[in-house]
Amino acid sequence: MSDRKYSRAQIALHWLSAFYIVWALIMGFSVSLFQVTAEFKATVAAINISLATLFIPFFIIRLYLRYQFIRKRLHKSAEPLVSFIHNLIYLIISLVLVSGVLMMDRPIEVFSLLTLPQPIHDPAWLTGFKKVHLLSNSLLGGLISLHVLAVIKHEWAGTRVLRRMTFKV
Repeated sequence: MSDRKYSRAQIALHWLSAFYIVWALIMGFSVSLFQVTAEFKATVAAINISLATLFIPFFIIRLYLRYQFIRKRLHKSAEPLVSFIHNLIYLIISLVLVSGVLMMDRPIEVFSLLTLPQPIHDPAWLTGFKKVHLLSNSLLGGLISLHVLAVIKHEWAGTRVLRRMTFKV
C-alpha cells in the first residue's frame, strides 16, 4: 500500500459519497424488502430522488479529481486489484445514478424547490432502467460491503489505510 495523501476535496467528497450512498442503499432496500406504509415509501423515494439529484454534480467532481489523482501518480506502482475494485465502484455508482434518472416515470422534484422534466416516457425503457437500477444497487451494496471489510482487514493488520481518508496531517 502506498502512503499517498488525498486532497481535502477528495476526502470531503469521499465521506459525502459514503454517507449518501449508505443512507440511500439502506433506505431504498428497506422500503423494497420490508412492508412499510405507502406514505413512508413515498417519503423515502422523494428524499432519495432529491438527494441523488443534488449528489450528481458532486460525484462528477469526484470523478474528475480521481482522474487527476490517477494521472499524477501513473509512475507509481498501484495494486491492480485495488485499482480495479475502486474503478468498478465508481462505474457502478455512475450506473446507479444514470439508471435512477432514466427510470423516472414522473418529473424529478428536488425538495419541492426545483422540477426537472421526466427524461424518458416509453414504458418498456422505463422498466428496463428500473431493472438496471435495482441490479446495480445490489451490486453496489456488495462492493461497498467488500470495501468496508477490506478497510477493516487492513486496519487490523496494522496498515492504517483509513488515516489517508482523514483531514489530519
